[in-house]
Amino acid sequence: MKKDYTGKPMRLVHTGVTQFAPENTLEAFKKAVELGCEGVELDIQLCGDGEIIVTHNNSLGYMTFERNRAFLKDLTANEIKQVDIPYRNALKLKYPPYPWTEHDGGRRMITPPDYREDRVTRLITFKEFDGWLSTVKGDFTVEVEFKTTGMCRRMDEILSASSNVSRYIFFSGDWDVLEEMQAHYRQNGKPEGLRLGANIRFINEKTMDFVRRSDLWEVGLNNEAFTKEDVDMFDGMGIKVFSNLGDYPEWWKKICEMGIEGFKTNYPDAFTEWWIENQK
Repeated sequence: MKKDYTGKPMRLVHTGVTQFAPENTLEAFKKAVELGCEGVELDIQLCGDGEIIVTHNNSLGYMTFERNRAFLKDLTANEIKQVDIPYRNALKLKYPPYPWTEHDGGRRMITPPDYREDRVTRLITFKEFDGWLSTVKGDFTVEVEFKTTGMCRRMDEILSASSNVSRYIFFSGDWDVLEEMQAHYRQNGKPEGLRLGANIRFINEKTMDFVRRSDLWEVGLNNEAFTKEDVDMFDGMGIKVFSNLGDYPEWWKKICEMGIEGFKTNYPDAFTEWWIENQK
């Protein structure tokens, strides 16, 4: 793949490069660095022992294809880290849109047809992710999506020993989590360099009320739910706009024209190829 991507928007790879490894795994994050992307978005959940694990759901069912349905609250981090996470049926195709298949009542990606390897990986704690991030050179931004309440204090403990604070944007799309996060940092102070965000999705009276009374560096908006005028409005408030997933060339063209800060993408290779082919 060509390496001459220049300009904006920042390519924040959603849960890592999932054409290469299962989502929210260290292998998927390493691939984003290898591809030269500007950052990743990851999800965090709370374990039964108070540790923070990098994963999207509050149980193991989704990542193990229902082979293990245990809830994270009933397990320690070490127990979670012993569970095999299969590659098979967990990888996206290279180009959008990806086909879905029904899996135990839910939607899952279809593994590329030539994929035959019965390979597995493991989940990691956020502390372990932070340790790996310290080895990544250059600018690399990490959006950390809090999926549940009760994690701020443990995350503060991790950041107190971290050299990566200024690389992180802590955010959520859950209103209870967002309110807790804002209240926590108003009361306790915010680690120097840490940025806060909010996935508000849409611009309306409720979301703008939250924005105006909050400490925010960025907001996430759904594709097709905002305009260049909205980007300019937030810019006037000192807030950056990140586009949520909208992986198709027509939207890619729009976000480039609007001058947004960053774009969460499931298709970093395809998006970069499109950028190179269409830049003037």
